[in-house]
Amino acid sequence: MVGVRRHQMCKTKSATATAAAPSMARSSATTPTTHGRRSPRGNTNGTHRTSYSTSSAALSTSSSSAASSLEALKKDSLPDLPLLLTFAELAAATKNFSPAHRLAPGSSNSFRCALRGHPAAVFRRALRRDPAEVSARLAVLGHCHHAAIARLYGAAASPDGALFLAYELVPGAAPLSALLRGANNPSFTPLASWHSRLRLAADACDALSYVHLQAGTVHNRLSSSSVLVCGQGPLLRAKLAHFGSADLAGELPDDESGDKEARQRRTGSRGRRIEGTRGYMAPELTAGGSPTRRSDVFALGVLLLELVSGQEPVRYEFNKATGDYERTSLIESASAASASGGGEGMRQWVDRRLKDSFPVDAAEALTTLALQCVSKEPAARPEMSWVAAKVSKLFLEAQDWADKFRIPTDISISMAPR
Repeated sequence: MVGVRRHQMCKTKSATATAAAPSMARSSATTPTTHGRRSPRGNTNGTHRTSYSTSSAALSTSSSSAASSLEALKKDSLPDLPLLLTFAELAAATKNFSPAHRLAPGSSNSFRCALRGHPAAVFRRALRRDPAEVSARLAVLGHCHHAAIARLYGAAASPDGALFLAYELVPGAAPLSALLRGANNPSFTPLASWHSRLRLAADACDALSYVHLQAGTVHNRLSSSSVLVCGQGPLLRAKLAHFGSADLAGELPDDESGDKEARQRRTGSRGRRIEGTRGYMAPELTAGGSPTRRSDVFALGVLLLELVSGQEPVRYEFNKATGDYERTSLIESASAASASGGGEGMRQWVDRRLKDSFPVDAAEALTTLALQCVSKEPAARPEMSWVAAKVSKLFLEAQDWADKFRIPTDISISMAPR
């Protein structure tokens, strides 16, 4: 994508599955090649280097010592990721999932720990597929890397049938929802510039496009809580969390057409529990349908509207006149602002903490794009690659706009008398 710096690598499913079969166990005989990192096994250019020693015994001792050092290095610093972990290893890392290791206060399904030298976040999910299938899917998804996606470290099944997923613990990151709607000071947000919000929008779109096209799966966890914001000031960037969670847990159908028999075999029942976040679920999901790329696009559209307005997807406000709580939908308010015409309605709807320091025509364009994404009919929603290209263009325009109106910092003023 133009204007958005990214790094991505994903092995093909056939190649990765072949390399991973029959299991994800670590092997001392082979070391997988990692993109962008030289193999620790030494010379890989196909030529041979000859060295001479006055003693064959010394050469043997030296080789043995080097092999031992290399094995220790590989074990401590270069773990083979992703890993098919054991439940015992996760229990030990989190001290039996103690409250002290909880990722957030009151959360009993997310924990922080260190896995083989890597700070990790561990999440508990209900497992709705054959545990034997997890290894093959982990081999495919675990080797997909993107700068705007929190890396998947590994997975483990518990004796009670739950799935535990370990991800990269992004240092200093905060959920986008917390930055848009801080509980302590709602009038303040570190996302006080149009340029910073468009950068996060571009990162999120780029990541989801990668999930759909390169990783070949559905996210089904997208919300402002699953977008992590890291960095400071003008260097804020977004990372998408929970990549592969729905796939590994067995929440997705065998194909996007929705094979009911396959889902019944997977869940073992006629019904299927609906997974999703209120306000981000497409109409077909709330009606009992299966997650698809189109339902991901719907959730992304809601996320884009949040970035423009700063508002929650759905909120309830008390009406003193009627004595009842009234439901306010972000999609409905965005539609009303877009249909108001001119620019005043849009200016009133955009997050006021931006202090009118944004291009109104760009806000209208992003809102119109987001409303296309949240169309009621799945077929009316655009493909993710098209959305990502549009948002990337808006981000580049936001950069130009910010440079044009940036306050000069290289001007000196002299107060001395002439």
